[in-house]
Amino acid sequence: MKDKLKLTFKEIVLPLLAALLYAVNMKSFVQAGDLLPGGLSGLAVLMNRIAVAFTKYHLDYSVLYIILNIPGTVLVFTKVSKKFCLISLIDIVFTSILVAVLPDIPVTNDILLICVFGGILSGVSELLMLTAGGCGGGTSFWSIYLAKIKGRSMWNVMLGFNVVLLLITGLLFNWESALYSIIFQFVSTQVVNMYDNRFKRATFIIITNKPDEIIEAVYKYQNHSVTKLSGIGSYSHMEKAVLYTVVGKYEEKQLIELVLEIDPHAFVNITDSEKVVGNFNQLPY
Repeated sequence: MKDKLKLTFKEIVLPLLAALLYAVNMKSFVQAGDLLPGGLSGLAVLMNRIAVAFTKYHLDYSVLYIILNIPGTVLVFTKVSKKFCLISLIDIVFTSILVAVLPDIPVTNDILLICVFGGILSGVSELLMLTAGGCGGGTSFWSIYLAKIKGRSMWNVMLGFNVVLLLITGLLFNWESALYSIIFQFVSTQVVNMYDNRFKRATFIIITNKPDEIIEAVYKYQNHSVTKLSGIGSYSHMEKAVLYTVVGKYEEKQLIELVLEIDPHAFVNITDSEKVVGNFNQLPY
């Protein structure tokens, strides 16, 4: 178990960078624009605002953020991956610390710029975590857990949760701030959706003279099955093998290189797969 939980340099450094980026985003854009960051981070801010408004008592954001992350952390630790959880905890802890110690760093007072660029930084921070093999905690934990169960991306589902949370905030406090915060959340989610290709599929149709070697390589390096068909070229009138397989988008580049290394004259057609039904070897968390 110790070997499985041993972290690489990337798995330590990227969460630290993600935490720094998110904390700077909070101090530079989110707080300057009086926005709610959404998710459990936004819920922590909302709870503090409610406490101040109705009891005059200030709740510590960092403490609230850690407490709210406990249920999701336990769920991911037990149901997804212990290593995934450990990497995520590095980000959660350092985000809480950095938000508490960093000074305010206002960049602009333009609320639209704050929403757009703050959302981009938030999305990039999450992508750094996904690249490291973790996530930014909060509702991302729940998104990862649901994605594992459903076998598809759940980021837009979490966006829906954030929108509901922000609408409640608007009802209680300030509609303008809440609506701008929805723009912030939309931008952040779309940045993640654009580059997170874990649940995106690519269909390969390969016409080759070396089908067996390619089939062996696909199974060996990507653990995917290949369907082998026979075809005849309409111009050459020669028999060709037609291979059909579906791989993850994250495997697309590797498969192209494998095919062309084995058969430089192969013809490869690649299309995006909208949906795959049946047994498919999915990259584990």
